[in-house]
Amino acid sequence: MLGRYSRSAIISLLILVLTVPITSGATNKNFLINTASVNGTQIPDVEIRLSLQSDTNYQRSGNTNSRGELLFENIAEGTYSVTISKSGFVTIIENVDISSLNAKTFYLRHTGFKIISGNVYKDSNNNNIFEAGEQGISNATVKVTNVTTNETFSVNTDETGQYRIEVPDAQNYKVKASYSTSEYELPNSIIPADHVDYSVNIPLTVKGDIIGKVTTDDGKPLFGIQVFLKGTSVSYTSTDLGGFFKFSVKPGTYFLEVEFMDYEKYTTESFNLTQEEQKEITIILSKQKGKFTYEIRAEDGKALSEVEAEVLKTGSGVLVENITKANGTIELVPGVYTLKADAKGYNPSEINFEITKEGLSKSLTLKTANGSLKVSLKNSKGSPISGVSILVDGVQKGSSDNSGTIIISELPPKEYQVVASSTLYGKVTQIVKVEGETEKEINLVLESNILIQALPIIIIAAFFIIVFLLKKNLKRIELPKMGPIQQPPDKSQTQEALTQTYSQEIPPRQLVVEEKSVPIKKSKLKTKKSLKGLPKKPSKNKGNP
Repeated sequence: MLGRYSRSAIISLLILVLTVPITSGATNKNFLINTASVNGTQIPDVEIRLSLQSDTNYQRSGNTNSRGELLFENIAEGTYSVTISKSGFVTIIENVDISSLNAKTFYLRHTGFKIISGNVYKDSNNNNIFEAGEQGISNATVKVTNVTTNETFSVNTDETGQYRIEVPDAQNYKVKASYSTSEYELPNSIIPADHVDYSVNIPLTVKGDIIGKVTTDDGKPLFGIQVFLKGTSVSYTSTDLGGFFKFSVKPGTYFLEVEFMDYEKYTTESFNLTQEEQKEITIILSKQKGKFTYEIRAEDGKALSEVEAEVLKTGSGVLVENITKANGTIELVPGVYTLKADAKGYNPSEINFEITKEGLSKSLTLKTANGSLKVSLKNSKGSPISGVSILVDGVQKGSSDNSGTIIISELPPKEYQVVASSTLYGKVTQIVKVEGETEKEINLVLESNILIQALPIIIIAAFFIIVFLLKKNLKRIELPKMGPIQQPPDKSQTQEALTQTYSQEIPPRQLVVEEKSVPIKKSKLKTKKSLKGLPKKPSKNKGNP
């Protein structure tokens, strides 16, 4: 019985020894195998066998799980012959050194199909060679076309820029990659491979974008304007309704040109465009300009060395140009403008004008500005004098106010004779030169007139003297004494006395008869009143003497 057990133990020990690698110094590790179709779909229940090349008796095997994975645990490092098989797929036999690997994915192709795989990358130096450091392009589209049947298959690159396409077994395929606005087709056709080898690399020079807008100088978009791109490559496009345009071109050095009808030709400065760069350019077109020749002169013929002038858009008042010289030439976009000018000593003036691209000449005359005169009047003690009359060139201009000043405005520039006069202070004369847009100030001092200022005192003194003398002389004059007052005579006695006097002075009437009677004309003047100075006619009741 012991011999039977001994035999079984010896056989088990022999099997264990055979399964342990004989390589001295070998270490063990875990190794994960993933299986998927060419398009990346996991394939479950795939049979996988490993055979260590250094010891063919050292083998491992198993089937993938539902995720297409199979983990080999604690296996010796080294190079294995890996066999992967599944019904409907082509069996893969490949040698793999797992020393530096922890996992590997195997892509199975269906029976009757082959594989085209590679990288789509940014060809930074445009040499069409996939070099270290050149970046893969993710989400680029790769299309392969059967040269014979024109059947096309396509796939997108992964995040590293790699792609795999399973295609029917055929001799030649055209391969083309595109990304954004960039596109490249390999010059030679490709023969599909039996497995994924990433050997078909497609260089792409990723284009940059030049976008912009064309407007007028007042901000209005221009539709249908042709924009020309020149430089590394040449192209043109037209603006849309909003004035926008766009170019997608490979990296290089470029400039833009726009030329349209009555507008000035516009050319940008040269600029560099890199891969995937987006450059924005605004193009402002101005209408062709006309030359405006101007002259600003003085009414009095004096030369104007400096002026303050500006050209404005008529209506809107938008400033177009500042001018400091009295004459010159500037360029203006055709339209209606206003030229405003001013200079020291002159009144501001302006003119409107319309200019075309043919040009225009205009002159503007400035009229001499008036000045003013401020006269301050004081006495010898420095106190202001009010009420002083001021004459300028013989013309009365008013009197000084309570502060002793008077301002005379609107005086044309020249020399004036200023006369200040006052009854109490006499008269002062001064010659003054007045300039335009300035206020000339002069101070006049008037001396007091002693005789005039003492006149009220003299008059009062004379009045008191006269009163004194009158009183003194009245005492020496003797007035006649008045007698007793007599009673008026009786009216009858008075009448009688008058009658006697009258009868004595007038002789008796004599009746004189003439031979020829002359009719007496009656007088039209009738009066009952007695004439003054004649005695009254005696009454009839006393009779005539």
